[in-house]
Formats: sequence, structure tokens, C-alpha cells
Amino acid sequence: MHGYRLMIPFAVLLFLLLFLSDSALAQRSVGSQQKWQQAVSGAEKEGRVVVFGPPGDIVRTAITQGFRKAFPKVTIEYTGGRGGELATRLKAEMDAGLHNVDVFLTGTSTAVVYLPKQALGLIPPALILPEVADPKHWRDNRLLYSDSTTPDNLIFVNHLSPLIVYNLDQVKPGDVDGLHSLLEPKWKGKIVLNDPLPSGAAHFHFRWIWELLGPDKAKDYYRKLREQAGAVDRDQRRQIEWVAQGKYAVLVAPSGGVLAQLLQRGLKVGVLGEFKDVGGWSTASFGSLVLLNRAPRPAAAAVFTNWLLAKEGQTAWSQALYHMSRRVDVPTDHLPPYVIPQTGGGYWSKDPKPGDKYWLSDLAENPNRTPEEEGILKQLFGR
Repeated sequence: MHGYRLMIPFAVLLFLLLFLSDSALAQRSVGSQQKWQQAVSGAEKEGRVVVFGPPGDIVRTAITQGFRKAFPKVTIEYTGGRGGELATRLKAEMDAGLHNVDVFLTGTSTAVVYLPKQALGLIPPALILPEVADPKHWRDNRLLYSDSTTPDNLIFVNHLSPLIVYNLDQVKPGDVDGLHSLLEPKWKGKIVLNDPLPSGAAHFHFRWIWELLGPDKAKDYYRKLREQAGAVDRDQRRQIEWVAQGKYAVLVAPSGGVLAQLLQRGLKVGVLGEFKDVGGWSTASFGSLVLLNRAPRPAAAAVFTNWLLAKEGQTAWSQALYHMSRRVDVPTDHLPPYVIPQTGGGYWSKDPKPGDKYWLSDLAENPNRTPEEEGILKQLFGR
């Protein structure tokens, strides 16, 4: 009898807890819906959103057409280009007191290296939709920022960066599957290097080698690789086409974004995502998002951000650039094998341990070269 009496209050308490929990969830849902409608209404009044992002017609079309279909009353103006060049332009405009750009989609290093911290706006206030803001929709159950102390550079992509591209008639995969394979005499003059001095894939490729081998061995490797090269080039499309045409047998440190678009157009080349002896490095590629402080159209910027980071936008982005989204509900069956890490491969930032295979290039501690590293690269690649 006493147990029965005790169960009644407990049942009532449980009911109240569940009711209050559901009620709180409902209130948050209603609140987010109201905030979202206000943002959409504000974006429509602002009329447009200005976005800087990666180059290429495929990604431009995927993003602009997808956003226009979802929000026909908001015009999207998209400018594509190399991250460092766009960032330099953006900084010059801001220094002149001009604030024309709302959203910058780029590599994490570009924002860290080129833009002052005060130019970046905080991202969490702009994440309105529950399917975007809730960490459960993202890998590792978290939203990932390049700087864990300041959420102003959101990483929405993470996969392996291609290490080399090779000509299918001149090279067998097993001939170039080790880090030092490229130093063999038979490749002298047959290698084109993506210039490591600007921001981009080559910047990180050489940073990875520095962290992997240590300063002395890395400098020796840099010198020997430079001696092997028949050309050093900054045109990220041309250098890939040179390999496909047979002008060079191997390209070191290709741009993953440019490569993906050329592969979609039918270009035939071989691609290696990791070396058998030392692994590779993971990247956001162009897949990090920055909201500009003092952006002229904050509502439109928020609406675009939520569209891009939701499943629809992430799927469009992933299919256009062969990027592996950090969202757990975005399919990967369209991705080439070279971007997908092996299951069980460990990740590292400093001092790799046994079993570590993939260097995390996108953490804020990793983009900047040491003075010693900068010196040897300018000596070898300076113009």
C-alpha cells in the first residue's frame, strides 16, 4: 500500500518532467522558427548576399542555383577565385573603409594568414536552424572551428587532400606511392610542383612535410624535390592539364577543388591521396566559412549560412567539389576514394605517434610557417 502511494507522486513527477521537457523543446522550436522567419524577411528586404568562394563554374552553378531556388527573393552575387587572391582583395577593400562582402568560403589558412582577427564575425549567433546549430548533425557530435577559443572560422568539410596527380600512361601507382619515391633519378625533370609560397594546397603540403620530418630532414627533402622539378607553377588548372597531356609525369600538391572539377569534366589522371609509408594530411580545402565583421547584409548572410550548412546546401557543395562534408547525413557514395581516410587511421597535429596517419592541417596552430621554414622556401621558390 505504501509502495502504491509512493508511486503516484513519482509518476506525477515523471509526467511533469517529460511535459516540461517537451514544452521547452516546443518553445525552442517555435523560437527558432520565429527567428528564422525574421531572418528570411530581413534578407528579402536587404535584397542580396555577396559571397566570395572557390573558383570554377561547377561550384558557382551549384551554389547560386541552389540558393536562388530556395530563396528566389534574395539575389546571390558569387565571386570565385584563389583564396589568397580574394583575401588580399578583401583586406584592401576593408582597409579603404569598403565593406561589400558578406560571406567568405575559403581555406582555414587563408583567414588566419591574410585577414586580421577583428575582421571576422562570430558565427554561432547566425546559426538559426536546429538542423544546423545542433551538434548531433555533425561528425564527432560537434561543430568544428579552426580556433577552439574563438568561433569565427567554421570548418564544414574534412577529408584527405590529394598528394599527387600522375599521368596514367607514364606512371604506375606503385612507382610513386612513397614520400621519397619522387626523389628517384627517373623522375628528374618530369615533375611539376604547385608553388608552395602562396596560400593553398602546396602551402599545407610543404607544412605537412616540415612537421612530419622535422626541420633538418624537411629542408633536405625540399632541396632534392626542387632539383627534381621541371617546373614550378601557380596556375592550378594548367598544371593538372599538363600532367593529363603528358607534358609532365607527376604534379605534387594539386588543388583538390580544381582537380575535382576537372575530373567531373572527364579529365583522365591518376590521383594518390596518401603515401603508404607516411600517410597524408586532412583538409577543409575551400570548406570553411567566415562571416565578415561589419557585413552590410547580416540577415542575408545568416540565411545563406544556414542554407549552405543544412543538408541541401552541403550535398550540393559536396557533389560540386568532391568534398567530404562534416554533416553526418550527407552521402559519400559520389566521392572519389582518394579523399576518404582509411578506417582506424590516427590523426595528429604535432609529433606523430605510431599509428598516426593523417596530419590535421586546419587547426589554428598549423597554417603558419616557422621563420626557418619560410626562409628555405623563399630561397628555393622565390621569384
